[in-house]
Amino acid sequence: MLSQRDMDRFNRRMAGVEKRLQAEKRLAVGYVEILTALMETLAERNPETICAKDLTEAELFGLLEGFPFRAPVILGEIEDAAIEVPGGIRRIYAALNNGAGSEWEIHRNDSDPFPSNPYAHNEVEDIAMDLATGGLYHDRQFVHRLRRAQLIRFRDKIASKYPGIGLPPLAECLTG
Repeated sequence: MLSQRDMDRFNRRMAGVEKRLQAEKRLAVGYVEILTALMETLAERNPETICAKDLTEAELFGLLEGFPFRAPVILGEIEDAAIEVPGGIRRIYAALNNGAGSEWEIHRNDSDPFPSNPYAHNEVEDIAMDLATGGLYHDRQFVHRLRRAQLIRFRDKIASKYPGIGLPPLAECLTG
């Protein structure tokens, strides 16, 4: 039986692996995807067995070096405090004087072009933005649409900071 201390150490190491995969491999992966990949790589059905191996962060990362994650590639990051998601959690952060929630990652997802390819993702709000229409989605459910001027300004920020990123054509049906 693993102690809470063992689990906490494993979770810290997994958090380090997640950060390295995001920074070095530019993959938008989280804890569950990483643990699933480790279970597959080690042919182990019980995650506690992996934890009990007491592998270092470097060893965990090394096991995943060539793993074929089915995850979006992070092309870049854009900060835009002007984009508000109605009812979003950013209002709570603002009340706490914490600016979190204005960061957007630009993702390429070759296996699934929803909502666009590339698209923007806000981790704090858990919102995906269609870069062609300005549609905002949570769990593939439409929640809001940016005004045309907001979307154009956001796309201009991407194009200025990352000129090599090919953006989808702007939808003709946009207003405002």
